[in-house]
Amino acid sequence: MSPPTTSQTSIQNADLQDLQHQVSVKTFEFQTLQREYDALLQNLERQKTKCATFEKKLEVSGIEINSLKEEKERLLAQILTVEGQIEELQQSRDEARRQLVANGAQYVRIMDMANRLQSQSAEAKKIWELEKAGLEQRIRLLEEAMVAGTPKPTPTVVAEQQPGINSVPSSVDSTDTMNTPIPSQTEIINVLRSEISRLRSRTHTLESTVQNMRRESFSIQTAARKILDSGDKIGNIAKEVVGEDE
Repeated sequence: MSPPTTSQTSIQNADLQDLQHQVSVKTFEFQTLQREYDALLQNLERQKTKCATFEKKLEVSGIEINSLKEEKERLLAQILTVEGQIEELQQSRDEARRQLVANGAQYVRIMDMANRLQSQSAEAKKIWELEKAGLEQRIRLLEEAMVAGTPKPTPTVVAEQQPGINSVPSSVDSTDTMNTPIPSQTEIINVLRSEISRLRSRTHTLESTVQNMRRESFSIQTAARKILDSGDKIGNIAKEVVGEDE
């Protein structure tokens, strides 16, 4: 009966050793799996941290994107405003150029008119000087005749003495003087006074005409200078606008 007992013991020992070996292997495998699990947990924590960081970055990026979108819209609106201002400036520049050309043409016309008026004024002044000299001589002769009490000189005689002066009709005619009696001294004085008054009125009228022509010429020249100054200002504005566009 002993030998079987020994055989069983050997078998049990072998089984026990095999079980111990399996336990050792399983223990090692468990420890390995435990280490891998711990490593995976650590990796998971790191990934969670990275994900949280990425989420924060994504949130910040979203805010930046929204801010950039708003900035983009603001810049687009500003571009539209600037384009509108540029268009208005271009229109103002074109209008300034047209106004400058129109003012230049108007200035030329006004200066031409002023020159013609000045030429006419100079010519009228010469005629007026001649006529004034003739009228003054006629007034002097009439006053002398009125003082002397003699009939006034006939217009023909005065016109011959003053070339270029048109004869003025008189109430006393040389032909009538030959055919009618000589008027009284009172009538002669009245006629002379009337003639002197008429001549003085004519002198005053001519002087007023000359003064009006001078004032009108001065006004036209002043207006022309204002237009020229305005044209210069518009030209400067147009140059500034062109410079800004360039």
